[in-house]
Amino acid sequence: MRRDLANARMGQLVGADGRTYSIRRPRIEAAEVEALIEDGWPVVTYFAGGRLVWHDETDAWPAWADARSATETVTAGRWESPDGSLAVVLVWHE
Repeated sequence: MRRDLANARMGQLVGADGRTYSIRRPRIEAAEVEALIEDGWPVVTYFAGGRLVWHDETDAWPAWADARSATETVTAGRWESPDGSLAVVLVWHE
């Protein structure tokens, strides 16, 4: 399920699951993104202008496919909550 997120700050966001995620690694390679998605972790897209969209297991692969085929530059990062939950954050650059 896709959900818009609010209350994001630089380096930290509150996910649709209620967890607070902080950036751990700002850049990860495609193979790591795919492994995290395969393991069922969510994807968050961060669009230029500050809009964040949460993608759960159902929407994570399509979000990644959109990023991989984008004409814009998209970087992926690994984010983590205090309980060890992970999220992939895809940042779309103009």
